[in-house]
Amino acid sequence: MFRRYYAASAASVQALWAQRVALGWLAWEVSASPAYVGAVAALSMAPTLISGPVFGVLVDRADILRAARWTTLTMAVVLFVAVLWQAMWGFGLVSLAVVALLIGVISSAHHPVRMSLAPRLVPYDLVASVVALSSVNFNTARLIAPVWAGVLLAVADPGWTLLAAAVLYLPMIVVLPGLTARPLPTRSEQPSILRALGDGIAYVWRAPLVLQAIMLTAAFATILRGFLEILPVLAEGVHGRGPTGLGVLTASAGAGALLAAAAKTAGWGVVADRITPTLKVMLVAGVGAMSAIGLVPRWDVAVGVVMILGFASTYCGVTLQSVVQSNVPDDFRGRVMSLWVVVGFGAVAVGALGLGVISDLIGLSATLIWAGLIGAFLMAVLSLRSG
Repeated sequence: MFRRYYAASAASVQALWAQRVALGWLAWEVSASPAYVGAVAALSMAPTLISGPVFGVLVDRADILRAARWTTLTMAVVLFVAVLWQAMWGFGLVSLAVVALLIGVISSAHHPVRMSLAPRLVPYDLVASVVALSSVNFNTARLIAPVWAGVLLAVADPGWTLLAAAVLYLPMIVVLPGLTARPLPTRSEQPSILRALGDGIAYVWRAPLVLQAIMLTAAFATILRGFLEILPVLAEGVHGRGPTGLGVLTASAGAGALLAAAAKTAGWGVVADRITPTLKVMLVAGVGAMSAIGLVPRWDVAVGVVMILGFASTYCGVTLQSVVQSNVPDDFRGRVMSLWVVVGFGAVAVGALGLGVISDLIGLSATLIWAGLIGAFLMAVLSLRSG
């Protein structure tokens, strides 16, 4: 059963990465502004700050498989509409921002659904392994999808890339009706949404290890993952490499991420009961490596460092998510993981927008130098405080 889900998930994450590359390139194409590229990335993630926790509560009391069908189908429909819009009128600043916002709202529901469903398809003692395997899936797509999406953007209208992404969501819609998820504990009555959300926050606050993992996720996602969302600025704005260059950079990050995911799947650093010294070093070094792109403005250096950033981002993300997932019961999983998504994706949105705005003011190279240095210092302080 999990194998069928895993195969369908391979297609849907290809869609996810292809649409992100397409939206990022369209944002640069219609504006040539780093700030607007960052704003589009932020709009596709920022709704998690508002609606994500509400959807997390609903996931803990809803039919998880039906919820997965609806969120996947809605995402495909929005992309099909975007394809028609691009073909008939072409995107402008406002229309592209609206599409990014719609994707953000749907994603705010889909992410807690996705993170709750996969662990409930296997025995509880395999949850950490499922997180690692899902990361391999996610980062294989991160390596492959940007390459074909970049090529497609270079030779055809961006609408074709969006169409391919929409079609790739369909296998998941077909597979979901045949799956069976582990049932949640029965409750005589359900608390209100606000009370249930408060219970989820209280659970995190009372679980020191989960709280530490979420705090560290917020810090490194703001800086490191925020930068990975504005790669179009580095590809075209700094190096003039066009959509093919964007595909190379995104695939380079994906290659590093895939190596990290494979290492985690092989058992490297699979520890769910503490924040390890290796993880702390990776957090500090990963963020600090950003400075190298600004200090040495060469294309080969940019490609190499982005691969390192992809490795660090995924190693830290998978490790911290495994800590959270392995220390949360099923009936709190939707709420806690929605908070993890709020922190992780919301931080990325803030980071992408902030780095884009600062890059407009002082240039991307100077922004990365200072972000890397200051970020490494902050990560060192937070890592030491985590014990």
